Amino acid sequence: MIQTVFSAALPIGEQLVVKKNRADLVIVNTCAFIESAKKESIDSIIDLGWLKKNHTLRGIVDIYPALNPLGMSAAEHGVPLFDLDLDRTFPGNAKGNLNEALAAAIIADIKGANVCIDIHAPDAYLREVSQVRVEEEHEKRLLPLAKLLNTQYVWVHATSTAQHATLAHALNAVRTRCLVVEMGESMHITEDCGSWLTEGILRLIAELGGWSSSSISLPSPRIIRDSQVHTVSSGVPGVFLPRVEQGVSIRRGQTLGIVADPLSATVLEEVVAPTSGLLFSLRDHPVVYPGTLVARVLEGR
Repeated sequence: MIQTVFSAALPIGEQLVVKKNRADLVIVNTCAFIESAKKESIDSIIDLGWLKKNHTLRGIVDIYPALNPLGMSAAEHGVPLFDLDLDRTFPGNAKGNLNEALAAAIIADIKGANVCIDIHAPDAYLREVSQVRVEEEHEKRLLPLAKLLNTQYVWVHATSTAQHATLAHALNAVRTRCLVVEMGESMHITEDCGSWLTEGILRLIAELGGWSSSSISLPSPRIIRDSQVHTVSSGVPGVFLPRVEQGVSIRRGQTLGIVADPLSATVLEEVVAPTSGLLFSLRDHPVVYPGTLVARVLEGR
């Protein structure tokens, strides 16, 4: 059943509408597209569509394919005209501006669910290995569920100030468990990632008692923490040209890429690995400035 979560009039006769697909079968909320440039959730949502026809399940599933439909159309993180990232607006305000009212309606609709899975692709221009991100303050409640989602890693991290206004933080603050999944590549759909996550969601449903069989066996993820993840940033402006592939093992001091000046055709900086381990994240867009994140290296094997 298609239901409307939020609706608001826009200029020139247009309408902002956020909808969800409810199937009275499963016990999980799947939320996606907080930031419109992040499209990895589509494949999982399409795969989960068959749940509506499977009558061996019980409970409720609400699938939100686009919480920011205007931003999705414009390929922007924020809601157009407001210059604000929707996932930095929660818990919102029902009497506030369009962004705040939309955020408040989303929280009101999801609050009280057994679990919410907030599916993201990486930040703009990055590639990421599949992972669930869990804030340290909610580790005890969320880690057992995060291990079920069939990702390669579960990253238990400290809460930054910016994360206080995210959907996940707002839901966890009101005791609605929310897991954030990051995977694949921004602005792309990586089919394998969606398939892996679908299997993980089904296992999570089984553990919650909404699935008639609990025989789904999947590999366990590696649990990692902030101290094991090393960030690598550009020190100069220019064009970043990677020299390795994301997801490979690297050694300390190995060249990850170069930053070049296209005008003078000179190499301005050689970007090297700070430690040996896995190339966890890699920048996919060439233009960089001082301080631009170009890679993350996960220490060890």
